[in-house]
Amino acid sequence: MQGCHSSPPRKVLKMDLIYRYDPYAPVTPRQIPTTEAAVNHLLEGNSRFIQFVRQMQKHTLDPSLKDPIVMPISPVAMGLPLFEGAVLTQAPFAVVLGCSDARVPTEQIFDQSFNDLFVLRIAGNVLGSECLGSLHYAVKALGESLKVVVVMGHSKCGAVTAAVDTYLSPEGYADIAYTFPLRTLVDQIQIAVRGAARTLEQYSPIFQHNPELHRSFLVAVTSYINSSITALELQRELKLRVKNPPQVKFGIYDFDSLRVQALPLESGAAPQLRDAPTSPEELSQYSSEVVEALFNLPDEERDSCRLTMKL
Repeated sequence: MQGCHSSPPRKVLKMDLIYRYDPYAPVTPRQIPTTEAAVNHLLEGNSRFIQFVRQMQKHTLDPSLKDPIVMPISPVAMGLPLFEGAVLTQAPFAVVLGCSDARVPTEQIFDQSFNDLFVLRIAGNVLGSECLGSLHYAVKALGESLKVVVVMGHSKCGAVTAAVDTYLSPEGYADIAYTFPLRTLVDQIQIAVRGAARTLEQYSPIFQHNPELHRSFLVAVTSYINSSITALELQRELKLRVKNPPQVKFGIYDFDSLRVQALPLESGAAPQLRDAPTSPEELSQYSSEVVEALFNLPDEERDSCRLTMKL
């Protein structure tokens, strides 16, 4: 009879995440009077989000750490009703147009809460009639509290990757061509793909014998250009339809750094958003900046950017 051999007990890693509410703490009403204040509020929130995730990862890698992660909360600051039956007045300070990707939760990335953001999400963060209708409603009906509109794309975007693959291998377009809703999304991103391809032409010797490298750079650059094009179109649309429209900004959420950024940045750089381009010339200049920034990254960080086509 063979003896029983039990596996050694697994070591359980524990980390305390505490949400702490002090009913006697003073409550400061949200005060965001300008576009600059709104942008700063969003970027500071993204920095807090990065800090929280890194702290969590640190605890996971080093089980000897015992200090808990404490999150101070206030129902009023969170935009929650203080008693049953209370209905809040809708008063977001920013509109964010983002991608539908489930890995890009808008409020969490900017560390915002109830009633802070008016969020629209569509694959590839492109503009359509329903999307524009929602934006027009937000700007006209909630204009008193709104200070900024943000277009936020992200790395590893499936819609961008599909558009790039369609550009590189048109024979594979048939599956998309006969599905009108999907074709609408991919076709809108093609403008950004062509702009990225044109900007990368100066580096063609690097890609000559490495088509997969070219594809990965094309996906990375297209993600930035696509968001900037949407921002340009949205700013023009709002100026045509809305009196005193809010300013439009744009950026990309990077999965590796957890940072919202307007250009490929080195690790440790601060989050950033950028003004929407106002002309095709500005858009072309921005495309060149993206490519230059990508090639100027340290080798290991540039290699990480090359993986953006992987979903």
